Amino acid sequence: MDTNSFILIGPGNIGLSITSLLMERDYYCDGVISRTPDGEEEIRQQLGEQVSIHIWEDWEPVPSDFILVATPDDTLEEIGVQLAQKYLDAEQADSTFIHFSGIQSSEVFQPLREHGYRAASFHPLQSVPTVKSGRKGLLGCAWAFEGDSKELCQRLVDTLHGSMTELTAENKVPYHLAAVFASNMLVALEAMAVDIAGEAGISQDKFLQMFAPLIRRSLDNVLEQSPEQAITGPLKRADSSTIDKHLAWLNDRDQKYRTVYSELSHYLMEVLLAEDTITLQDVDELTQILDDSA
Repeated sequence: MDTNSFILIGPGNIGLSITSLLMERDYYCDGVISRTPDGEEEIRQQLGEQVSIHIWEDWEPVPSDFILVATPDDTLEEIGVQLAQKYLDAEQADSTFIHFSGIQSSEVFQPLREHGYRAASFHPLQSVPTVKSGRKGLLGCAWAFEGDSKELCQRLVDTLHGSMTELTAENKVPYHLAAVFASNMLVALEAMAVDIAGEAGISQDKFLQMFAPLIRRSLDNVLEQSPEQAITGPLKRADSSTIDKHLAWLNDRDQKYRTVYSELSHYLMEVLLAEDTITLQDVDELTQILDDSA
């Protein structure tokens, strides 16, 4: 068995991104397994004409060092049961099954462990909306590992010039929640900012042009200093008159903007108070404004 050989199950964006990067670095793909033949053109475009493509229902396992399972999170438990059936007589219990879920642990592959196989969850802390962006973003990113075959996963991380942090199964949920807040929730806030700027007659294209330096600098301040040190604006100044004007405007708009503004303001005040940037009296006054104007 080639110690660099692997199988990909689930040729979506993350599966194709990782597979293509590994194939460029002396790993050999023994086959790509898909539920349907619909994506064959995309698979060959990303991985080359020589790759072997199989339909899940007809596929028979072949010996490989590890199996990458890049299917949606909510399918993994069922996939684990089905794989245990497919690999029952495969006589290759040295193999490791690796999935890429940020929230599911390696325990979803317990049926495979019961047959003597190893299992790991191996999550890239990166957004992969397309294969092109995945190929770029996965190089050098951080990975969260949990389960078996730590040495193998570390080798894959080293191959992709990244870093690896080991988690317990119990820590997967708060880890993944932190990733959602750091990424998708941040996107949601920027989308809200686009909507609100539209009320000032600023188009989305104009917003992206105007606000890009502010957004980048704010994020750089978080990364270069800390979230606490990056806070600016009326809350840090305890500028109640400005906040009062914000709230008066928001009260005539969709309630979701008002709710987000208030809840995040309450949280930022807690941070600023802990840093001794504002006083308890400031917090009391600002809290009254936030709550009374609702």
